[in-house]
Amino acid sequence: MKEHWIREGFSNYYTAKKQADITYEKRILLQHSLECLLPCEFRMEDDEEYYYFETGLYFPLMEKIDQIDPAAFFYEFFCALEEMESYLLNLDYLKIEEDLVFLRDEKYPVFCYLPEEEINIYEQIRNFLEICMEKISYDDRKKAGFYYELHSYLTRERPNIRQIKNYLKPEPEPEKEESLPEPDFRQEETEEAPAALDKGKTRNLIRGILLILGSFFCIGLTSFFIVKLFVYGLYYKFVLGFLISAMCFGADVVCLVRYFREKHLPEDEKENLPEYTQLLAEDDQKTVLLMEAPMGYLIRYPPGQEEEIRLSGEEFIIGSLETGMDYRLPAVGVSRKHVRFTLENGEVWAEDLNSTNGTKVNGKKIKKQKLKDGDKIQIAREEFEFTEKMV
Repeated sequence: MKEHWIREGFSNYYTAKKQADITYEKRILLQHSLECLLPCEFRMEDDEEYYYFETGLYFPLMEKIDQIDPAAFFYEFFCALEEMESYLLNLDYLKIEEDLVFLRDEKYPVFCYLPEEEINIYEQIRNFLEICMEKISYDDRKKAGFYYELHSYLTRERPNIRQIKNYLKPEPEPEKEESLPEPDFRQEETEEAPAALDKGKTRNLIRGILLILGSFFCIGLTSFFIVKLFVYGLYYKFVLGFLISAMCFGADVVCLVRYFREKHLPEDEKENLPEYTQLLAEDDQKTVLLMEAPMGYLIRYPPGQEEEIRLSGEEFIIGSLETGMDYRLPAVGVSRKHVRFTLENGEVWAEDLNSTNGTKVNGKKIKKQKLKDGDKIQIAREEFEFTEKMV
C-alpha cells in the first residue's frame, strides 16, 4: 500500500492510496463524527483516490510520552475504542503505530482509521505498549510499572474492552472538605474517664446496698415462716412461704458473693494475662480487648532500608492494586495480587497467586512453602527477610 507524509502550508498530512470499496466508513471519516479519529478528506490524483489525514492539529504521543499520566491516557484510549465500536467501526482497521497515535488537549488519544489493512487490534495494542516501554524514561518506577502490568494483563487475561476499562477505571476523588483540627482523643479520654468511673462506682455502690438490704429482708421473712411452722405445724401456705423466702435468700447470697469477688479482683490475675491481651475490669465495666500478635514481619533486604511490612491476621495479601490488598507494593513487576501469607497450625506459609514474575524463597521459585525465621523472600524484584519477631 502506497503511503507517505506531505506538508501543505501550515498543515501536515499522512496519505495513503484508497483501494478498498468503502461507503459507511467514508461517510464517518468525511463528517469527522468522532473526535478520536484524525480528520480525513479524499482526493483524486491520476484517476486514483487517496486518503488525506490531517495530523498537524495534534501532538505526536511519543513526543510527550514521559509527560502524560499513562493510567488516565489508556483509560481514555479504551473509552475511544468503545465509542468507535458503538459506531459499528471495525477496530482492526485502526493503525496503532508509533507515528500515528496523537494527543488532543494533552490527554485524549487520536487515531488513524485506515480501512486498507486489517490487523488484530489487541495484537496492535500489545506491540504498541512494547514500543512505549522502549521510549519511556524509567526514572518514575510507578509509570514504568504501569506499562509492564498492562501488557502482562492483556497477554495473560485476554480481556475484552469493557473488562480493560474496568481494570483501568480511576477511583473517584474524595470530596474536598474544610480542614478541621484533629481531635485530641487523649484529652477526651482524660476528661471523660473520671466521669465514667464515678458513675460506675455509684451504680456499684447502689447495687451493693440493695443486695445487703435484700438479704436482711429475706432473713426476716424466712424467720417469720419458721415461727409460723412451729406454732401451726406443717400448714401448706407456711411451708410454701418458707421455701420461697429461703430460695430468695440463697439467690441474694450468691449475688453478694459475686459482687464482692468482682470488687476485689486480685491484681495477679491481670498480670498473668498474655502479652497481646489487655483486660479492662473496672467496677462493673468488664471489656476484653484482643490485639492479635502478627504472624511475622518482612524487612527490606539488604538491611539498612526502613520499609517494614507487618503480617497481621491469619491471611495477608501483597500486590500492586490500590484497593483490596492488605499491603500495596507499587513496584515494577509486582502483580495486582502477587503473594498470600497464611497462618496454619502455628506455622507461616507463603503462597504465590499465579503472579507473572513469581515469588522466590531463598532464591527458589515457589508455589506454596512454609517459612522459617531468616528466610529471604523475593517478590518480583523486591527483596525482604522474613522474621517472626521484631527485635
